Amino acid sequence: AWKRLLFFQSCGIADLITTCYNGRNRACAEAFAREQSDHIDCHKKWVDIETRLLNGQKIQGTLSAKEAYAALESVGKLHDFPLFRTIYEIAFDGKPVSSIISGISAEQSKL
Repeated sequence: AWKRLLFFQSCGIADLITTCYNGRNRACAEAFAREQSDHIDCHKKWVDIETRLLNGQKIQGTLSAKEAYAALESVGKLHDFPLFRTIYEIAFDGKPVSSIISGISAEQSKL
């Protein structure tokens, strides 16, 4: 119960809103999506975006995405989490950003 209370305090909600609308991960993901092209080296693109936009700060979302993907893959559960899988494929395998909807929809049709 205390975790729910903490989340719904003004600081928890404010942090969530700030992260969604103006956080580092969102800003960098937006730049990645806008600049994505064929034959992209995703790692270099993330480093470039981080360098240009964050003035020495680091993106945390890319590391989290890699760790979530690896954890799900290690237990054979990627198919149960199509959003995580598709985000990883876009961010690190160079899959087009536009594939996010079809990646999720394809999984839903299998259910």
